[in-house]
Amino acid sequence: MVIMDCKKLDQSCNIFISNLCLILGMTETVWKCFRCNLSFKEERLAEIHKQISRHAVSKVKAIVA
Repeated sequence: MVIMDCKKLDQSCNIFISNLCLILGMTETVWKCFRCNLSFKEERLAEIHKQISRHAVSKVKAIVA
């Protein structure tokens, strides 16, 4: 009986944490070069990479842990 209650509590906590992460929106904008698999937090660095490598850089939302 106690083991069953602990499993339900764990499941409820996992659901709560998952929903909380969605509500808080833990994302940040980064610029990514998919050819090099590089991500840049600053747009000016992405522009420098774009000029040097002649690769396209895309603005994406990354999940932050």
